[in-house]
Amino acid sequence: MSEKNNFPCVGLLANPSSGQDMRRLVSSAETVTNLAKVNQIARVLAGLRAIGPCKVLFMPERLGLVQSAFNSLQSLVDRGVPQNGLSVEPLEFVPQGTPQDTLAATRIMCESGCSLLITFGGDGTNRLVAMESNKVPLLPISAGTNNIFSFSCEGTQAGLAAGIFLKILHSGTDLPSGISINKLAQQHKLLLAETASWSESALIDLAISRQSSVGGRAIWDADCLQAVFVTQCAPGASGLCGIPGAIFDIPPHAPHGAAAFLGNRFSVQAVLTAGRVQNVGLESVERLNMNQLRTVKVSEGTVLADGERIRELRNETVQITLHPEGPWVLDFKATLAVGLQHGFFQLGPE
Repeated sequence: MSEKNNFPCVGLLANPSSGQDMRRLVSSAETVTNLAKVNQIARVLAGLRAIGPCKVLFMPERLGLVQSAFNSLQSLVDRGVPQNGLSVEPLEFVPQGTPQDTLAATRIMCESGCSLLITFGGDGTNRLVAMESNKVPLLPISAGTNNIFSFSCEGTQAGLAAGIFLKILHSGTDLPSGISINKLAQQHKLLLAETASWSESALIDLAISRQSSVGGRAIWDADCLQAVFVTQCAPGASGLCGIPGAIFDIPPHAPHGAAAFLGNRFSVQAVLTAGRVQNVGLESVERLNMNQLRTVKVSEGTVLADGERIRELRNETVQITLHPEGPWVLDFKATLAVGLQHGFFQLGPE
């Protein structure tokens, strides 16, 4: 095996459709351009390159976002900036432009030995990645709408953190006293919706809508909702989790979530999408404990996972539970702090 193949390996998945759905027609949500995605990916690659040798496997897609970003770095190499052992390679499959691409790419990356998965997309993108990530940590970078699971960060910082994590993981570096890998990458919660014939998962929110068809998937009006279940919520949060967030403040690692049932007993204000604050009528908002079973009967409607309609329902009883064993997520700020303690940013004498 060549030395190149012994380098730490990271997977990179960029959703070419994120940040561009129809919610921009009914709200002030920002459109994430393809050029912005390319530039953000290039900054992540630059951060990875700065820490040391690394192999990047990326998901091929119709716009060639990652390849364009790498090409821009190559032009810097031509101007004297060292590549420092950065290898960027596409996975060997033909993309179909469907969610199956993300599922297949994640599965191949994990089977190929990737120790970290960097995603560019929204919560829906990360929901798909989490289905196949098999305990490989995620570094989810926001490139969509109403993102709660994925976060906004400067790409170079994210790349540096990813490089530091890989270096620690593969070099056997001793961590500072009191710091463990589990503190750099923490496990998140997961919601599960099930019937006798199917199951669906969500990272942030699961909801039942009275809308009868999946349609354009995105939702921006609470009037059609029957119930909303969340792993976390906060006041003013954008998206469906903002509904229980008008009552509860539940951080990501709290040992519980919340359930909101729509009705006419009282009302709250919630941010359904950027720039759109709606009055939402509620029957109750309750704490949802870990592994607690809640049941919703649906004559006709749809189930939503992380803000998108994904399945049509007809005369079904849906069981909702909150589980502790969700995806692992890298804490990039904590990882950068450990990198500082280890002197990863220091250069030797000239």
